[in-house]
Amino acid sequence: MTGSDDKFSAPILSALAKRREFFEADVGCYRLLDGYGEGVDGVTIDRYGPGAVIRYRGDWQSSLHHIAKLVAENSRCSFVTARPRQVGSRPHLLWGQRPTSLVKVSEDGQLSFLIDFNRAGNPGLYLDARNVRRWLMKNSQGRRVLNLFAFTGSLGIAAAIGGARSVTHVDSVGTLLAWARRNCELNNLEVDERDFAKLNVYQHLRKSRTKRQRYSGIIVDPPPVEPGQRGRGVMALAPTLANMLEPKGWLLCFFHHDRRSHIEIDQEICSATGLRVLWQTTSGADFADPTPKHGGARLRVSAYTRD
Repeated sequence: MTGSDDKFSAPILSALAKRREFFEADVGCYRLLDGYGEGVDGVTIDRYGPGAVIRYRGDWQSSLHHIAKLVAENSRCSFVTARPRQVGSRPHLLWGQRPTSLVKVSEDGQLSFLIDFNRAGNPGLYLDARNVRRWLMKNSQGRRVLNLFAFTGSLGIAAAIGGARSVTHVDSVGTLLAWARRNCELNNLEVDERDFAKLNVYQHLRKSRTKRQRYSGIIVDPPPVEPGQRGRGVMALAPTLANMLEPKGWLLCFFHHDRRSHIEIDQEICSATGLRVLWQTTSGADFADPTPKHGGARLRVSAYTRD
């Protein structure tokens, strides 16, 4: 152990101890360490069922095996992988035996998902949206739901488990839609191929407007907008989506890396759409809240409806 390793053992062990309540509550998938807010800037550790994934900045390379040992010995993970922050980087094994196929995990004992511990990028489930999945299970009964930028389908699946009449998953990546389909089957949901639309979201919305399609629940979680991408992102989509809502329908919007307050964000959406705020949330308690200069909570989510 180096002096640097010894210095950061205490905050890592402290974070792992705080997460015992998640383990005991059978949450299943959660953040073990949110480094920036917990004294280990440059490192995050996520738990997906039996395994943990360390995401790290390059200067942490020499300490990875020490961190993996702490995680394995103090969180009951059977294997630990690590992935550098560079886009496209694949994970490598640090502890135990990495699975060669997709792994079934559960969230809150209610939802099941397939996780790919060998995938570059997110392994199949965004943990900071757990509060949203819980809300969807309680607020989707009888609704016709449109799940835009579906990824592996977790949000739409939560809506379906919550009693949605139908859920349409839209994503431009066919392999992700196939993954979403498998996740639906894993949750014993009836699968109809018409519920999976392999289209650019903006193309799908143009078609929906032409057909005058309406929904009683719309989920929009686009990737962060890069500078110069005009006409993209939640702010650009919200007016169109609001016009696609049925009476008493809700529009559920994700805001990533927005430095404004939740109030400021909601004011802009409400002004542009004529909707009102129905519900708000941020990342769960396992995600440390950064300092104000980083915009507070990293993820903000609001549901809007029309009176």
